[in-house]
Amino acid sequence: MTRYNIFLLFFCLILAACSVPRIVVLSDPLTAQEHNDLGVSYEIMGEPELALKEYELAFRQDRNWDQPLINHGNVHAGLENWSLAESSYRDALKRNPDNPEAMNNLAYVLMKQEKNKEALGWSGRAEKIQPENPAILNTHGWALLKTENYGEAEVVFLKALEFSPDEGPLRERITQGLKGVVEGDGYQAETNKNQPEQ
Repeated sequence: MTRYNIFLLFFCLILAACSVPRIVVLSDPLTAQEHNDLGVSYEIMGEPELALKEYELAFRQDRNWDQPLINHGNVHAGLENWSLAESSYRDALKRNPDNPEAMNNLAYVLMKQEKNKEALGWSGRAEKIQPENPAILNTHGWALLKTENYGEAEVVFLKALEFSPDEGPLRERITQGLKGVVEGDGYQAETNKNQPEQ
């Protein structure tokens, strides 16, 4: 090879190395619904971090759809990340202010943070929308119990029993709520009895 050919080959290699880089834009092949469904699958498989990522992709892709935000909040609630769950439910309610599932779940995480009065407001709104949903009635009953509205709590828990399955964890929680009413109401009556007369 001649010197000229070597120089030409070297020069071509330098030019090839200095070429302008290409920018490739990849689009997400999955729809928001598919990301949400994938998140549900990850959740069922016990992969909360992967589920959270899929729900985030879903709610960012469809900025009007509230269900991925509710699911996102549910995963955080399952991990006992109460404030993150609260934030997700509030964002879902910004997208759909009349969603009883988001209201109910928000009420639950608010009670976990001892924000019982606000929880009572949200659970009451959810109950007005779905007055025969035993899960919503259960949450509302607990909010009433935690705010010491024992008589109303008893009525709501009894109504929840009417609509709940004969067995299962929901019925057990409702029954626990009724026991709490009896204990709380009894405690309240005993406290009032021991108060000095004025």
